[in-house]
Amino acid sequence: MSTPRTLTLPDGVHPANLETDRGTFATLMAVPDVGTPLGTVLLVPGWTGSKEDFTPLVDHLARYGWRTVAVDQRGQYETPGPADPSAYTLAALGADVAAISEALGGYSQLVGHSFGGLVAREAVLIEPSVFSTITLLCSGPGAFTDQVTLQGLQLLAFGLDNLPIEQVYDMKLSHDSEAPQYIAPPADIAEFLRERFTQNVPISLAEITRRLMDAEDRTEKLAASGVRAQVLYGESDDGWPLPVQDRMAELLGVRPKVIPDAAHSPAIEQPATTARLLTEFFHDR
Repeated sequence: MSTPRTLTLPDGVHPANLETDRGTFATLMAVPDVGTPLGTVLLVPGWTGSKEDFTPLVDHLARYGWRTVAVDQRGQYETPGPADPSAYTLAALGADVAAISEALGGYSQLVGHSFGGLVAREAVLIEPSVFSTITLLCSGPGAFTDQVTLQGLQLLAFGLDNLPIEQVYDMKLSHDSEAPQYIAPPADIAEFLRERFTQNVPISLAEITRRLMDAEDRTEKLAASGVRAQVLYGESDDGWPLPVQDRMAELLGVRPKVIPDAAHSPAIEQPATTARLLTEFFHDR
């Protein structure tokens, strides 16, 4: 989950519902002020996140000349989803992203953050023809393997299956606030974080939590897809271990790009640098 620094949308960034063959998705969109867009960037958020994780990045990418669209995945925050576990497999979520790209005209520059990287990879494997590139932003090759992380995910999934989601959030917040690095956000941001978490479809959040425990490593299949790939992460990213991300990059035949002074949420922590590295990759033929 990324923590926004402000809830005020930059000029030119606006919410919009996007109709696709697989349903309606809540988005934040921006287009360049002048000229024809260079293309479309499609941003997919991660576990417990939302389109708001990309707000400053949407603005920066539009200033570089790209139509930019950040989405809530199905069952995530402002996008509805069914109370059916089978709707939240990586294949189902990846098919959604492919349908979103197709609805936007195809050939998207696809960026998946954290868990969104697993979904983005799946989308490329399902329908590579509708993507120009894929960037795995602070993401990994598959499920987490660290036992402490897995135990935490198991507890959260169990709570979501058995308790009101509001209670799960309060328990998670209590746990997170005990960490030495925890900094309490301003009141309006704290209210948004609680609202976002509790508006998730509980089954959706429980199932994508399980995907972080059971996702297969499909890096070699992505390497064979023909879609150009990039691995990009903050220099102090605390998601997947950096050697794991480096190995993923090696299998993809690329060198990882590192964002200075950023951790697991570079779209918020260093949006200007993140946008520059992304656009350099988009233009690098």
